[in-house]
Amino acid sequence: MEDGAEKATTPDSSSSQAAPPALSAVYVNRRLVAGNRAMAAVHVALVATVIGQRALALLSAGTSSASPASRSLQVQHVAMALADLTLLFVWALSQSGLWRPVTRAAFPGRLLAAVPRGALPRVDVLVVTADPDKEPPLGVVNTVVSAMALDYPGGKLSVYLSDDAGSPLTLLAARKAYAFAARAWVPFCRRHSVQCPWPDRYFAGDDDDADGDRRREELAEERARVRKLYEKLKADIEAAKNDETISGSWSKDKRQNHDAYVEIIEDGDGVEEIPALVYVAREKRRAWPHHFKAGALNALLRVSGVVSNAPYVLVLDCDMACNSRASALDAMCFLLDRRPPPDSLAFVQFPQLFHNLSHKDIYANELRYIFGTRWFGLDGVRGPPLSGSGFYVRRDALYGATPTADFMPDATAVAELKTRFGHSDRLVASLRSPGVPPEAEAMMSLAALASCAYEAGTAWGAGVGFMYQSVVEDYFTGFQRFFARGWTSAYCYPEPRPAFLGSVPTNLNDVLVQNKRWMSGMLAVGVSRRHSPLACRPLLRASLLQAMAYAYFGFAALCAVPVLCYATLPQLCLLRGVPLFPCPAATAAAFASSLLQHMAEVCVSRRGRLDLRTWWNEQRFWVLNALTAQLFGCVSAAQELLGARALDFDLTSKAAVDGSLYQDGVFDFTGCSALLLPATTLSVLNAAAIVAGTWKMSSSSSSSSGGFHFAPQLFLMCYGAALSYPLLEGMFLRRDPARVPPRITALSVALAAVLLAAMLG
Repeated sequence: MEDGAEKATTPDSSSSQAAPPALSAVYVNRRLVAGNRAMAAVHVALVATVIGQRALALLSAGTSSASPASRSLQVQHVAMALADLTLLFVWALSQSGLWRPVTRAAFPGRLLAAVPRGALPRVDVLVVTADPDKEPPLGVVNTVVSAMALDYPGGKLSVYLSDDAGSPLTLLAARKAYAFAARAWVPFCRRHSVQCPWPDRYFAGDDDDADGDRRREELAEERARVRKLYEKLKADIEAAKNDETISGSWSKDKRQNHDAYVEIIEDGDGVEEIPALVYVAREKRRAWPHHFKAGALNALLRVSGVVSNAPYVLVLDCDMACNSRASALDAMCFLLDRRPPPDSLAFVQFPQLFHNLSHKDIYANELRYIFGTRWFGLDGVRGPPLSGSGFYVRRDALYGATPTADFMPDATAVAELKTRFGHSDRLVASLRSPGVPPEAEAMMSLAALASCAYEAGTAWGAGVGFMYQSVVEDYFTGFQRFFARGWTSAYCYPEPRPAFLGSVPTNLNDVLVQNKRWMSGMLAVGVSRRHSPLACRPLLRASLLQAMAYAYFGFAALCAVPVLCYATLPQLCLLRGVPLFPCPAATAAAFASSLLQHMAEVCVSRRGRLDLRTWWNEQRFWVLNALTAQLFGCVSAAQELLGARALDFDLTSKAAVDGSLYQDGVFDFTGCSALLLPATTLSVLNAAAIVAGTWKMSSSSSSSSGGFHFAPQLFLMCYGAALSYPLLEGMFLRRDPARVPPRITALSVALAAVLLAAMLG
């Protein structure tokens, strides 16, 4: 246990007395720390040996002769050396997330003993949705209703829904959701201490809140009544989707061209104190940049600042519903814990876990290496990065405050505040009274806060709120707004019930599109001269390890380059009879070290269980992702930096689709396009090179180099063939509709034939 988890003393004028019990605790896994560092040291030594041997081979090739073959070998050695150095660079950055793993515990009982429920600070929940087709209203309703049912005083909780599409269907669903929550769901959850506030999941059987058979009998009648109301809510939303008077009044063109609209949804029939629900559709015009999710969140910050002005904000994606009612109190245990250093905690991040994961998880959707491994390690540095959804954050930190200085000094003039925050008098007034709701604001004034022109000439998106310079607003805002300004964060991983659960895409194309967006956005930040984590001096001064962690995600897309080299050069050299690895033993040892380190990570995250399936799936998807999402992410980031075009924001569909193939562990290639082409082409090339190279070696009359020197190349190619088997199967063996599209197969074979001919020539 760290010092912060022990009792502290507070000096008094006459004596010292014990401080109140700590609201949270931090534990360091010292054996894991030692193991991670030992494995890292071994791997560095092995990789350094491989790179050193390649440097010697390069020097030898440079002094032997000036023939074309020698120059070609030099180029290949240089390419492989650069590939190894790139992999070593990205790997070294990734070790910051393994340097000092910690776990945390929250004590909500102590919190409620120290702070009465009525004295808890306000919390505003911000939920964002952008497309009623890809993000169905019923899923949005479940997220909103689950947030309203959190175990927190109703008068201290407000929920805000941002509908970027301005859809009347989403507005109607929000109204009906509030009526259901106020009349039935929230009172039901409070009376019976329901653990799962997510209606869909609760009524599907996640009802372990019941205490034995007697408890279940007592709940049966009311549960049936509430379930009947929920089924009616679902039927009403489905009927509204098919109602021409509703859907006909809104077209897809209006998603980018509609007025601002704000509605505080109320229901006078509610008996108990129910959280407020505010619907916000910010103005959208094609001529005005809307800054994607960051722009929507900033609009919600302004509206919520005028309506409820909570000092803490919970951000949720529309598909990330609350799976536990305890998250608000757990977060407050960290945010209200006044142990030294005081008031330095900007946000509490919860893991993003998913309810529709397959037990095979062929697309590595679990994101285990982030939420199951590296976030624990970074929590031992200065805290995990901001992760898009499922985090409680201080409003004043978002507004620009630092741990040692308010964003609004007492002497700040109103005119200066309006320059930063905009012309709203009510919003400026809310800045001077944090945590205190201002007087009621007219709906017209609230709509003005969500207009396109409101941010013009202000600091929104730069010095205030979520930042706009990157499509991955969470990644960029995390280190620029918080960590570079002296803030820290905490990682809360509640067990056994996850605080939030989302949904993952169940076909390969959606997964790759999502990863491409992340990779291109983070790489654009990583290579930026102004915003790169490795060029951010305040972040480097605060913590080199944390700067390395952010740089790891910023440069992760560069893995596409060395993987591309390893997918072509060993094949080329084998076909030409040229050994590519000067020291096969050192190469094999370094490769084995990498595999074992990955296996150890998986075992630790599985509480010591040897999970070979997860290890293999992650190995396979890492290579596939490098040759698709990361490769196109590099191209997209380069185009953006060169000003060739604006970066696309491809929204991943959250609509219900047939996920049976994913659940069965079969790749679903439905909708795959050119994004898959490099991986399929190189898979065909690799398989053909194995056959041609093996035949050429066996039929050759001379083998002066010896088969031993070709062993690493053959092994890597066979390992690559095993990893790429789902692609080969999808191209040549499967005949179902979800196979690799025939046009992609035909083009891949043609491109592989051209490359193979060039190699043999």
